Amino acid sequence: MIKSLNLKILLIFILALTIGFAISVPITVYLFNNPITQSIQNEYGIRSGLLEDVYARLSPTERGPYLKQWSEKQNVSLWIYDRNGLRYAYGRATKPNLTDEDIHRIQQGTEVAKRTSVLPLPTSLDLGFPLRTADGQLALVIHPESSDTDLVLAVIGAFILIALVIGSFKFIIFTRVVVKPLKALTAATRKVAKGDYNIVLQTKSKDELGILSEQFQQMAREISQVERMRQEFVSNVSHEIQTPLASISGFVSILQKEGLDEAEQLRCLDIIRQESIRLSRLSENMLRLASIDSSRYPFHPSTVRLDRQLRRIVVASEPQWAAKRLNIRLELPKTSVHADEDLLSQVWLNIFGNSIKFTPEGGDITIELQPGIGRIGVVFRDTGIGIAEEDRKRVFERFYMADKSRNREAGGSGLGLAIVKLVVELHSGSVEIDSAVGKGTAVTVFLPAV
Repeated sequence: MIKSLNLKILLIFILALTIGFAISVPITVYLFNNPITQSIQNEYGIRSGLLEDVYARLSPTERGPYLKQWSEKQNVSLWIYDRNGLRYAYGRATKPNLTDEDIHRIQQGTEVAKRTSVLPLPTSLDLGFPLRTADGQLALVIHPESSDTDLVLAVIGAFILIALVIGSFKFIIFTRVVVKPLKALTAATRKVAKGDYNIVLQTKSKDELGILSEQFQQMAREISQVERMRQEFVSNVSHEIQTPLASISGFVSILQKEGLDEAEQLRCLDIIRQESIRLSRLSENMLRLASIDSSRYPFHPSTVRLDRQLRRIVVASEPQWAAKRLNIRLELPKTSVHADEDLLSQVWLNIFGNSIKFTPEGGDITIELQPGIGRIGVVFRDTGIGIAEEDRKRVFERFYMADKSRNREAGGSGLGLAIVKLVVELHSGSVEIDSAVGKGTAVTVFLPAV
């Protein structure tokens, strides 16, 4: 398979010219064969007639000098045969391309023409004419030593013209191999411009056009996915904002009623405060995601002691896990990594926060550092409710929540793990989740080792 478009076009051009020249040979021969042969035969027939008239009147001693002079003047090679064989020979050619049988036929009164080249040029003919004298009938053989320039140019010009016309026609036909995918690609761009991203380009070539077609289809698929994600994002944002706003509006309406006791008022105010915090957290996470996505988020990597950082996260979250009487186990050997400390803290807070949310009261959470060659693993393992297989594949999608009712009760927005994935990838790392319903969850973050 040809993988270069330049090479493909060059080969098409060479192939078209080769076919053009190959086909032009028989066409040129067909067009010029009879006219050239007839023209030469007529020309040298006239010359042989003039030679015959003079030759018969010359004495034997005068014939030799006359034939030599005539050969030089006419620029031909000349042979005269009698019944005993060759009598006179003049010119550059040493021997005519005629057999003894041909000579005998000429002596019997038959004209003979022998062509030796592929194209019917004048220099390719040996012409034999009968020559009648008082001594009997002889055989005259004439071979032209130089061709008629105009005739040669006409043949060559016709040959080249026919070859170029046929070659150009073939080139136009063959280049459809190149033009066809370009037309398909042009039609595909029009579809994309109109918002139709369902693009299918049938191409098997591996050249630049094939690669361009594959990349264009990939681009269309990615644009389609981005458009779908944008629509889902707008829908999810609207829903996530609408829910707490509706709750706040509802409880404000309750507070506006007369006759509420102090306990009911405090309950309504507490719910309004929680929904406001939820809105604030949602707005903060959305801004953080947008900032990281746009590469405008300040990224300041430095050497970070992971073991110390993880201990600080556990201590800072003590009110949450202590309230549920969770057992926290730490296996944190001394480990350093080159990373942005603030961004990395957000990763651990989000993962540890999820473990606390979804681990039942009295459960266990283990945080383990696994230094390795080339990378470092940070594992958060809990004995929580777990994640179903169909949900585990989508937990890193923005606004996706496996258990929406439980997430809302816990104050979740579905952006935490999306931020985790984005930040980890920003550090050239990866994140994996191993979970089963009712058996807990293990989240492992891999970071490059120092």
